[in-house]
Amino acid sequence: MATLFDMDDKIKLSFYEKDGNSFENFVVNLYKIQYPTLLGVKPQGSKGDGANDGYMAGELALQVYAPEKLNAKDAIKKIEHDFQRIKEEGWDFREWHFVVNDKFNDIPRDIHHKIDELNQANPNIRLRVIDNQTLKDMIYDLQPQHSLKIHVLLEMDKDISRFGDFEKFEAVIDFLSSDTSVKSISINDFMNFSKEEFLPDGIKKLEINIEDAYFSQTFGTYIEKSTQIIEEFKDNIELSEFEEVGKHIQESYQKYEKRFKSEIALKKSYEELYQKMNDDQNLQTALWLIIAYFFDICDIGEIK
Repeated sequence: MATLFDMDDKIKLSFYEKDGNSFENFVVNLYKIQYPTLLGVKPQGSKGDGANDGYMAGELALQVYAPEKLNAKDAIKKIEHDFQRIKEEGWDFREWHFVVNDKFNDIPRDIHHKIDELNQANPNIRLRVIDNQTLKDMIYDLQPQHSLKIHVLLEMDKDISRFGDFEKFEAVIDFLSSDTSVKSISINDFMNFSKEEFLPDGIKKLEINIEDAYFSQTFGTYIEKSTQIIEEFKDNIELSEFEEVGKHIQESYQKYEKRFKSEIALKKSYEELYQKMNDDQNLQTALWLIIAYFFDICDIGEIK
């Protein structure tokens, strides 16, 4: 399991790496964990998003700001423009959050003064500026009750569209195929997830029901990308090694699937395998992609 120190690093890395749309998506997904009825707002033609990135009717509206470098003058200009516009667009809200990616450098005091000024001028609406430290505290507060969703947010919320670090695939495959815990298991000890015999000439389909839509969507993205990656990479893989990797992943999942829901078992399988490796973001992504590939393409399982 990750220590608090590990989690702290993952949170900070998430903020340091994100600008623009990636930070906005991260914030909206985090707020959805805190406020389950909150909806993201999709831009509509020339109207854009109506100065609203996240919305709970009658309650809350978000505006997310992630500049490359935070400047008080530019931020204040955006606050004034976006707050005026969201009121003119007819949104119904009682609280307005201006969420800033300050890279943990603290918000300039002039921005706080502007928020105070607007609060005085708009007594029926509560305005808040939300910095990275506030978001970090939110993550820690949510972690005990929503550990899976926080895990997905921090571990799997990555842009994998251009992932092509094949060396990390080799590292994962080499490690899993050579692990002594794999070598010590007989082929007859393996059962597929439908409790039928695990055969060397093919694995029967697993049908797992992912109840958590957020996890299912994210894991589905990994499955989609894994097909492209593995198909391109498979000529460089020893077939026997790849089969050992599939067996290892299956054995790990099966152990947890007996006691937990499918999505929790997947997370625990990932954690069990990853904690034996050196910490590296591309290694994390490679492992998730390989797990996704075996659950789909190689007939270890499919999400329905």
